[in-house]
Amino acid sequence: QFKLHLFGNAYAFPFPDVLAHIDGVAEIVLPVLLIVGLATRLSALGLLIMVVVIQLTVPSAWANFHLPWAGMAVGILALGPGALSLDHLLRRWFERR
Repeated sequence: QFKLHLFGNAYAFPFPDVLAHIDGVAEIVLPVLLIVGLATRLSALGLLIMVVVIQLTVPSAWANFHLPWAGMAVGILALGPGALSLDHLLRRWFERR
């Protein structure tokens, strides 16, 4: 149903059923990991990849939807987890050992 828009042409997704399941799981798991602060940069990278694929699927919505989400993901990738994240607590725990 959806097509990738690359270089002025529309292409079908490879293995659309498998990609739909992977996307569904990622849309649930990655934000939860961000909320608790576990694997923060990896989760933000996964969401950034999802934003890029959605941008290639729906190219007309970049300013309203895709640009803010991409900016937030890049910010998390650049700054990393905060002091209240599980990543921070785990790092402190491993440094003590």
